[in-house]
Amino acid sequence: MSGYYEVRLDGPKPGGGKGRHHYRLYCLLDDEAKDVDQPLLTVITGFDKPYRTTLRAADYKSIQDLGAEYLSRNPRVIS
Repeated sequence: MSGYYEVRLDGPKPGGGKGRHHYRLYCLLDDEAKDVDQPLLTVITGFDKPYRTTLRAADYKSIQDLGAEYLSRNPRVIS
């Protein structure tokens, strides 16, 4: 996942730890966007997952596919 930044937040421990989740945002630093004066920190997507689990390989592929789609458009689609 080279080039991506991951923002991590762990949810609280309700009821002694059951149901706890990890929350993740996957971002790119975009310094090649046309018509902007500064680099953009772009949120590509977010995931949540149960505590102490990992994302599937398909999830990482999805993140990379979304990032590639974003980068393929210049000027960027910003919403």
